[in-house]
Amino acid sequence: MQNSSGTDLTPEKRVENVITEGRACVRIIEAADLLLSRNPVWTEKLLLRLVRSLYTHRLRGLVAALPAEITSEILAASEKALGPVRGFSNN
Repeated sequence: MQNSSGTDLTPEKRVENVITEGRACVRIIEAADLLLSRNPVWTEKLLLRLVRSLYTHRLRGLVAALPAEITSEILAASEKALGPVRGFSNN
C-alpha cells in the first residue's frame, strides 16, 4: 500500500513513474516548440518560452540522474518516435 508521500512504492513503480514524468516533459517541450512556431502573441510567446525552459531543465536533470536504458525509454516519447499526440499534427 502506498502512503501520500509515495515512499512505499516498489522500485518498479518508481521507475515507471519517472519514465512517465520524463515522457511528459518531452511532450511538453515539443508542444511548446510547435506553438512557438505559429507566431503567438508576445504574452503567449513569453509563457511558452518559460514553460519550455522549465521542462527542458527538469528533463536534463532526470536524464543526468538516470541510467541510459531508462533515459532511452523517456526520450522515446518524442513525437518523432511515437507520432503526434492524439492525432494532432503540424498540418
